[in-house]
Amino acid sequence: MKKLILPLLVVIATMISGKSQAQEGTIIVDGYYGYGSLYNAIFKALVSNDASSTFKGIGPLGVRGEYMISDKVGFGLDIAYTSSSIEYSETNLDMNLNFVTYDATLKTAKLGTMVTFNYHFVNNDKFDSYFVFGLGYGNRTFKAESDYAGYVSPEYNSTFPVASRLGVGMRYFFTEKIGLNLGLGLGQGGLLNAGVSARF
Repeated sequence: MKKLILPLLVVIATMISGKSQAQEGTIIVDGYYGYGSLYNAIFKALVSNDASSTFKGIGPLGVRGEYMISDKVGFGLDIAYTSSSIEYSETNLDMNLNFVTYDATLKTAKLGTMVTFNYHFVNNDKFDSYFVFGLGYGNRTFKAESDYAGYVSPEYNSTFPVASRLGVGMRYFFTEKIGLNLGLGLGQGGLLNAGVSARF
């Protein structure tokens, strides 16, 4: 345990020390992929004990940009997409009392766009860490499809089309312009997301 304390203190000191790099007027762009979507978790749970069903999911997949108005404060825009689907087969009687097997899909997708406010509590030439709050518009659609004869596919939009996020973000720049990002929080982007960052 003692062997870990000294390296950890050195890393923390390195993060906190150093000149501020993301100064007023700096633009930072993050591309990211997330984990921990609520609907992905629900859809996975629905098919976990059903060998005839298949789950597919994308995202959250997103891009965000931030404009630094000072060394500590930045405003930005976050756009993310996520989708979840279940594919399954069912067998029913048709109008002629014959058993017919058909394929069906239940899917949901969300595209969200929100404005973000970031407060940077660590900000130097290598490491950047900040609190984030975001709020905006996020439209989720629900759709059921089937190749069963005469089936009409219903489609619904969310009744509360809001995108939001509350969390913490971190970036590590291994060159002056390029780095990696990591985010933890609730809302758009999943519980955890990570990707590549560019600083201009």
